[in-house]
Amino acid sequence: MRRSLTAASIAGAVVLAVVPVSTAAATESLHWKECKPGAVEQCATLTVPLDWSRPSGPTTDVFVAKVPAKDQKHKLGALFFNPGGPGGAGGSIFAAGLADAVLPQFRDRYDLVSFDPRGTGSSSQLDCGPVLRRGVPVFPKTKAQYDALVASSRATGEQCLKQHGDLMRNLDTRTVAHDMDAIRAALGERKLNYIGLSYGSYLGTLYAQQFPQRVGRMVLDGIVDHEQGALKFMLEEAKVMEEGFNRFAAWCSKDTSCALHGQDVGAVWDRTVAKADKTPLSGSVSGDVLRMALPNLLPLTSMVSDNWPVLATALAKAAKGDGSGFATLSYDGDPETAYAAVSCMDLPGELHGYADARARLALAKAVAPRVGAAVEGWAMTAACAGWPIPPSNPWQATPVHGTPPILITSTLHDPSTPVENARSLARQIDHSRLLTADTFGHTAYFNSACARDRITDYLLDGKLPAQSC
Repeated sequence: MRRSLTAASIAGAVVLAVVPVSTAAATESLHWKECKPGAVEQCATLTVPLDWSRPSGPTTDVFVAKVPAKDQKHKLGALFFNPGGPGGAGGSIFAAGLADAVLPQFRDRYDLVSFDPRGTGSSSQLDCGPVLRRGVPVFPKTKAQYDALVASSRATGEQCLKQHGDLMRNLDTRTVAHDMDAIRAALGERKLNYIGLSYGSYLGTLYAQQFPQRVGRMVLDGIVDHEQGALKFMLEEAKVMEEGFNRFAAWCSKDTSCALHGQDVGAVWDRTVAKADKTPLSGSVSGDVLRMALPNLLPLTSMVSDNWPVLATALAKAAKGDGSGFATLSYDGDPETAYAAVSCMDLPGELHGYADARARLALAKAVAPRVGAAVEGWAMTAACAGWPIPPSNPWQATPVHGTPPILITSTLHDPSTPVENARSLARQIDHSRLLTADTFGHTAYFNSACARDRITDYLLDGKLPAQSC
């Protein structure tokens, strides 16, 4: 989910009412300035309560970026955008001038708005250790290895608590949804129009659940279904990720540009991983580093990036002992602390000891013999194995009532957020419309021109599309 855009440059539900404190009353104004000298992009910082239940208490800063509509006379208002994550810094993406590359069809009619969620980017940023620490087994084969994984997770969490204190306890997605409403209020927008990709779909869902009367036109794409739980999350991903590896291998066999063309890609992968398990490749790249690069490199986001040539080239080099192509592309060693911190609040693994971990890994291997648990669902589970802060928003359904029709979209073959997530969420949101695109890749918007056109029509004209592309 985290790489939906950044590779180019998540029991019974309790429906919460809007907090009794007015978001607008707790919000200061936005004071815009050019993000860079002469740039059309405008940047601002908004100060919000650290804890929305204590609006007069400590505060934190949220970085916001806006790209004004070209046609101010006929604009439809503001369109908020979240690129995914947890931890996707959409404000920084816009400030870097990438809005035209991502949302070009909306530049005339909307002010495009995004922000860096608390704990990320140019907001109050976490920096207290990697998601998964290099050298600690990601897929424990013994209780001692499992204990090492738990200890590593706990150490990262405790370091974060030491460095960032109460910010760590106020990073969950419900809180970020309140921040987004504060930005809406500061902009003077009566309704929030929104497109959220991957984890951004969950942020949008919680916004709609908490502020249904403030929802305008909303698109949720690449769905994180909070009802499914950690085990199903991992297994559904593993099944489609295995399909993705097979599609990647088939592409290599057909396309002469693939660095592995003419070779048995599966066999090359198996040999290389086995070799790295015994002796790390150059760059201290272990078998776990190779495996945990797959959640970044197998999913496609065709509109903005093409991962498969990168994977093929990296694997061809690794087969010869050079692991450098994987060194910075793996969840193992990734420095994005906010990814783990938010995941542990909203998408916890809820492991119950080594026996539970071993059973889950075996189930993943059964449904995905080659990929196994080398998926984002297990990355989150492993990262949260010993997290010292209890989840503030554990797995539960997110029913939404009282909003205008919300458009839910997905590809039929999404290895990061499988289509079953979208079907489940559509049942939880009243009067929603589900659009699916028959293609492989993460998010319909980035992988289907048909879906992109229908999303555009909906956000510009309010026209709900047919149910398939």
